[in-house]
Amino acid sequence: MEAWREVLGRLIPRIGLSVAGPEAQWAIIGSAATALQGCAVTPRDIDLLAAHPGAVHRFVGLMEPYTPERCEHSSDHADWHSSKDRPMSVGPDEYGLFWHFARWVVEGTKVEIAHIAAPEGFPTSKNGAGIWEAGPEIWPHIRHVRSGDHVLPVVPLEIQLGTCMRRGLEERAAEIVAVLRRDGYDIDLIRQALREEHRRRFEAWIEALP
Repeated sequence: MEAWREVLGRLIPRIGLSVAGPEAQWAIIGSAATALQGCAVTPRDIDLLAAHPGAVHRFVGLMEPYTPERCEHSSDHADWHSSKDRPMSVGPDEYGLFWHFARWVVEGTKVEIAHIAAPEGFPTSKNGAGIWEAGPEIWPHIRHVRSGDHVLPVVPLEIQLGTCMRRGLEERAAEIVAVLRRDGYDIDLIRQALREEHRRRFEAWIEALP
């Protein structure tokens, strides 16, 4: 079994499954969600999104056994890790998005959770802008997939496709399209999740596949 799957399977009994209440609701996003939905990608970490800042606080408490006493807190966010003296990073990024964020390394695999609040008027909230996979619009669309003994909440591939297209992740986008064509997809969600130019590309992509 892949290392990230083993880590995820071991963490679920500790952190518990997502529930409907926003202060405990979470979902898997990023490459782990892509892989859990049948795409041939190899996740480098496990990314979780929280519906409410309270869910991040809850995770911090539950992950205490994996939290070192202290870490060197680099100004480079990519190197930041949770520690008992500073378990969470809270504040805006360069785009004005406000983060509650925590990160651990569990048996060599990075595990991250974030709640990200967009400022008023952020483009993901406008009609035609698509759905960002780390944005607040994902929650009505969460799907559940089985992994081992657990049924896990994931952001749908339709939404991930839009994010991959915006980020220029062409190989991952192509793999997602192939899986959507093979397994089926929600056309209404595609229309919401993709910008118009990306929707046209998706339709051409689907037609070109054998």
